[in-house]
Amino acid sequence: MVMKKRVFQQIASKRLKTIILEQDSRLKSYIPKTVWYRDDQLLSMLDKYGTVFVKPDKGGGGVGIIRVKKGKRGLVECKSLKHHKIVPMDQVHSLIDTYLKPGHRYLIQQGIPLAEINGRPFDIRLMLQRIDKDWELTGMAAKLAAPGKIVTNFCKGGKPYTAKDAVIQVCTSSASQKMIELKKMAYCVANALSERFKGLRELGIDAGMDDFGNIWIFEVNTRPTYGMFRKLKNLQMYNKIRKNHKLII
Repeated sequence: MVMKKRVFQQIASKRLKTIILEQDSRLKSYIPKTVWYRDDQLLSMLDKYGTVFVKPDKGGGGVGIIRVKKGKRGLVECKSLKHHKIVPMDQVHSLIDTYLKPGHRYLIQQGIPLAEINGRPFDIRLMLQRIDKDWELTGMAAKLAAPGKIVTNFCKGGKPYTAKDAVIQVCTSSASQKMIELKKMAYCVANALSERFKGLRELGIDAGMDDFGNIWIFEVNTRPTYGMFRKLKNLQMYNKIRKNHKLII
């Protein structure tokens, strides 16, 4: 008997995934304003939000992301994983152009002031997998940004942290309800994307919280890594994800 091989689909474009999620009424409020990178859009977004992130449409690991922050006296701070410069507003376009790779498309995303733990911003990775028909939330952990970093990625020094403990520090009296909301949001994301792309089998949702406890979806990875779960004290989630991953691939 020949086993039928499962289709394992990936979606490279962040913009395409964002558009699909924005079209779902259940998820629209979770999505930060996101547009294609253009000079005029950068100025408009900076004026409206104060801080924005320029990120490549394709790629992961925090590579190529630039935080652009409006400062005082007409100055703008541009910070990436490798560079940190402050320039006058009329020089910001030419500076960012030196960071962008030719032939690659970029996005501008509304900057969200992330909640912090001990002065370190954090977001939450929600891992979903499906072996056959139904999605299962198999992992959920916070990632604390390494000191001085603009991203929380584990591969860039982010520190794994128990999700519930992180949420409790932001939403002391409503942590249980916020955890339920995060999980419900994750399943909505999985269902919305898999309605369009039937071959999706694994998703890594990066969701953040601001100081008011509002949830924001920053990115959805369709072939996420899961090594960070191995660094948690309780390995139950890691073992479950690893077991499912072997069955999926």
